[in-house]
Amino acid sequence: MAQKKSGGKKPTAKKSAARKPAAVAPVEHVPMRNPDFPVGVDYYPLDEERRSWSDWYDRDPEPDFAAMAASRVSDVRVFVSWRCLETQVGQYDEDALERLERIVEAARAHDLKLVVCFFADDRLAEMNEVPWGKRRDSRTDDYLIQRELSLVQKIVNRYRAEPVIKAWDLGNEAFCSGFETEAALEKWVTELREAIREVDPERPVLLGVDPETLLRETGVDPRGAIDLCERAWSHLTAPYRAYIAEGPVTSGPATYTDSFLLRAALRDLPVVVDGIGVHALEFSAAEEAAYVRTALYSALMNRASGAMLRRWRDLETEKREPYFRDPFEVLVGVVDVTGAPKPVLAEVKRFAAVAARLDPRRYALAPERAAVVIPAERYESLPSLAGLFDPRACLQAYIAAKEAHVPVTVAREGDELGGYHALYLPSPGKLTPSMWADLSAFVQGGGSVVLSYGGGDVDPALREIFGVEFNGDGGPRHTFACRVAQPGVLGDLRSFDARMDLPHFGLVTASGAMVVATDATGSPLLTVNQYGQGKAVFIATPVERAIAQNDPWATPTPVRHLLRTVYGTVASAAGAGAMLECDMPEAELAHFLGEDDDILLILSHNAEKTTATITTPRTVATVQDVRGGAPAEVGGKTFGVPLGPNGVAALRVKFG
Repeated sequence: MAQKKSGGKKPTAKKSAARKPAAVAPVEHVPMRNPDFPVGVDYYPLDEERRSWSDWYDRDPEPDFAAMAASRVSDVRVFVSWRCLETQVGQYDEDALERLERIVEAARAHDLKLVVCFFADDRLAEMNEVPWGKRRDSRTDDYLIQRELSLVQKIVNRYRAEPVIKAWDLGNEAFCSGFETEAALEKWVTELREAIREVDPERPVLLGVDPETLLRETGVDPRGAIDLCERAWSHLTAPYRAYIAEGPVTSGPATYTDSFLLRAALRDLPVVVDGIGVHALEFSAAEEAAYVRTALYSALMNRASGAMLRRWRDLETEKREPYFRDPFEVLVGVVDVTGAPKPVLAEVKRFAAVAARLDPRRYALAPERAAVVIPAERYESLPSLAGLFDPRACLQAYIAAKEAHVPVTVAREGDELGGYHALYLPSPGKLTPSMWADLSAFVQGGGSVVLSYGGGDVDPALREIFGVEFNGDGGPRHTFACRVAQPGVLGDLRSFDARMDLPHFGLVTASGAMVVATDATGSPLLTVNQYGQGKAVFIATPVERAIAQNDPWATPTPVRHLLRTVYGTVASAAGAGAMLECDMPEAELAHFLGEDDDILLILSHNAEKTTATITTPRTVATVQDVRGGAPAEVGGKTFGVPLGPNGVAALRVKFG
């Protein structure tokens, strides 16, 4: 059939070009996981309480590992059973070695990385109780340590060329809590690390303990042992939570404890936040999800190098009530006893999708120029009470800085202070002479310091730096009274009277300092002194300690307002304040700076639905969820962010 000729004029070249389809913008490739911020999980050997130690990993890991990979989990920590592997001295069980091999094969099949923990205690699998050990202490007995070295080298040698193995973890916190001295712990770590390095000189060696929680639990300071390794861990335990922030896990101080410990652990090594998850079976599925969401985003927002969930699968317990196990043990996972996912697993997947978009080559977290200083007295043994008071006071100082939206970290007395512009010293009982000298040089050089009186006598340097004469300790009070004498000097302070127990009140007179606020009798409460190029602010009562010793969830609103106002004003004046303003104190901000756009993470530490109003110094063109969706036009410097209970917003912000 003849083809019909088309009529009309032939289209011009210009019209033909106009009919070409529009160019499609290239789609940004986003990886499933962020290799610079891996999300991992502990994969314990037993998931049923009725099982015995001999059932160590006696199951097919394939379904679990497939579910992990689908949920964007990238790292899995597995636990060696010395008892299963070395049944007799120098004789290794081939069946147990084959079980370990099955785990390696499953990880390889699903592109997972393994962190192998050699010596761990979960109070269930009895992994280290070798029957031929004759109840000798495996942490200090020379003969057993030699057997441990042989076991470690056998496993490392077997997998030294295996790319699935990411790192070697010497021991978890439950196992390391059995050490009684720093010297014994450091000796053990040194010997095991050297044994690994003889075979594998490349992979990182870890020690799975938190420096603050282990010290609190045992009195042993593990920082020297941690420094022998290539990575560090931050790990919140149930006893430490009960000590520092007992109460609801989805509101108030408890929601800041994970990031506080992370900041305290950050020194010279990258830190992974470990053990994320609830510690007991009493929480609802929604509470589990809310807490894990808060802890995960807190890690990402506070310079962690990764996050590890506490447990993959719930432990199936025996039928008895009430149920209680050692607080070191982990019971609650992200899937139930049948392997069915719980709401918390969806939170993990959503978080990993956000973390995958934070490429450190494109975005950098705004620097922290302010720090809460943990005094050296915290490491004194009893009868000194500094170890009981100081961490809790420092947590409250950290929370106050966060509520003022100050980018803040945690430092320790004796650290180099040159990188900071503002320091907070919350209620220390005694600072060393060298610390006073450091403070003098810091303020004279242009830094700002906030120091609250901790009780007892004070160093003569107080007069020089802070410009006040100390006249003694006025003792405890039951009312916190504030009368503003110089409005605007330290921000929007307000006069108030609040019922609150104050353990001390320093009686001072100004000898050069400006009195900004007094108590009800006219005694200075807040003073500011210009010293050299910087400023020194003195608070005459240990307000941070008082908040911690009273009910932190019921602190009078004017007291919290006073503390965060002072902290925020001092930081801003020193060039260490927030880059963005927010009208919601309970909203934690993390500002990641980029060339073409910024990423803003907003985390609500409140269990109620709310809206945070953000104010920026530049005009915002658009705001968009980092996971995609249509950008919302702003065209101004202020925009609102709806937040659910313990909600999170991850926004890509483009400025006009």
